[in-house]
Amino acid sequence: MGKKIIELKNITKKFDDSIVVNNLNLYVNENEFITLVGPSGCGKTTTLRIIGGFETPDSGEIVLNGEVVNDLPPYQRPINTVFQRYALFPHLNVFDNIAFGLRNFNRIYEELKSNVRKQYEQERRELQSRLGKKSTTKVERMKIKGRLRDIRKEIKEKILEEKENLIELKLQDIERRYTKRIAEIEARIEEEENREGEIKEARMRLREIQEKIQVEKKNNKFFSKNGNKYTREIKELKKIANEEELVALEKLLKETNKRWEQEIKAAKKLMLSPHLIEEEVREALKLVKLEGMERRKVHQLSGGEQQRVAIARAIVNRPKILLLDEPLAALDLKLRQNMQYELKEMQRQLGITFIFVTHDQEEALSMSDTVVVMNNGIIQQIGTPEDIYNEPKNRFVASFIGESNIIRGTYQGDKKVEIFGAVFDCVDENFKPGAPCDVVIRPEDFDVVPLDKAKLIGVVDATTFRGVHFEICAIIEGQEIVIHQYENVKVGDKIGLSVDPYEIHLMEAD
Repeated sequence: MGKKIIELKNITKKFDDSIVVNNLNLYVNENEFITLVGPSGCGKTTTLRIIGGFETPDSGEIVLNGEVVNDLPPYQRPINTVFQRYALFPHLNVFDNIAFGLRNFNRIYEELKSNVRKQYEQERRELQSRLGKKSTTKVERMKIKGRLRDIRKEIKEKILEEKENLIELKLQDIERRYTKRIAEIEARIEEEENREGEIKEARMRLREIQEKIQVEKKNNKFFSKNGNKYTREIKELKKIANEEELVALEKLLKETNKRWEQEIKAAKKLMLSPHLIEEEVREALKLVKLEGMERRKVHQLSGGEQQRVAIARAIVNRPKILLLDEPLAALDLKLRQNMQYELKEMQRQLGITFIFVTHDQEEALSMSDTVVVMNNGIIQQIGTPEDIYNEPKNRFVASFIGESNIIRGTYQGDKKVEIFGAVFDCVDENFKPGAPCDVVIRPEDFDVVPLDKAKLIGVVDATTFRGVHFEICAIIEGQEIVIHQYENVKVGDKIGLSVDPYEIHLMEAD
């Protein structure tokens, strides 16, 4: 089991008189891909916005890495968001869109402050709890308030101290790296400067070759066929004669000194220097498969490319959590399916927590480690995609996630259930004999059999071709049943059905 990175405790959120999120409790593990799924208006996007800090809950706690962050603004949380409409800056090109966060936000400093605050979190919460109790005396309240003021002061002082220590460590690291790098370059420059004899020889050999070429040209001897026979040698000799390596090394030394100065300047602000920002942006572009498009304008990109830029911008400064609010909704089906796979692969490579919001059940099942099904601001079920699909907890989950036939039945005891007057073996046994129950059978789980071997017989009401299968609607005792099979049948025909025990799922009668 992974370490909890987020906990939502008794979260409630109202808009006007409408409860959008109702006493919600949820935790998310590190490196988990978790999806909130449900119909429009079920509270999933509001929950995402509460985690991101864009909405404040009316009650309850948001605990992030052990720290209550209800009052922490979005930019101070180790969280980035990919919005449904991408929210790219139209006046900036691809590179500048992605680099924006690195240039304007200090993630390292925010993490430092969070780590300091966490050291006092337990004490602060205990004091706040005591302050809220009626049994606390006036004298005790004064002491508690005094201690809370001291905590705030201590946090500020410690943050400043930690910041100075971190800057000092960064400066020492920069000094060590660049001193070594410059010493290596200077050693190579010295080697090049000591090649005077070799340079002289190269220049003499160049003159010799040039004279030979002139003679061959005059005499027209083999020149048309062999005019390039000296090309490679001339190229190598020119490098030595013109001291190209020395010029390149001197240029590299100048550039390295410039980068050293930039890194020192950036380190004092705990930011990245320009060349490191460029490296991070190019790495992000590579991850989202947009190499070579750095200078493109946003309006020159397709919808899929814009979405990739939005993802690159969100991941480039390495957040601990990435929130994705229906980021694939605007894409066409084929591109959306490709991006589902790529997002999952990105999450695996990055090793960060993804919290994804969608109303598309197939998307939720195909991408997630954990699925959270919501309705009317309440969590209906949490589980793996397999659990959600195969063992829905209630009628809403069974009908919302995939297609389901939900039939009222009676539990007979001894792993047997009766539906439509026929008794079927099943695998569930947590019901009392004679108790009513809802029986869930997925359309693909019905077996079409000859009528003389069928336990259920229906009359075909309609058929539809769905590409890989036919969707058949049959009526049994006045209830419509949906069946998926590869062969078509005619409307009005009788159809025989059977079901294996492990394909039958029982729920409490709703």
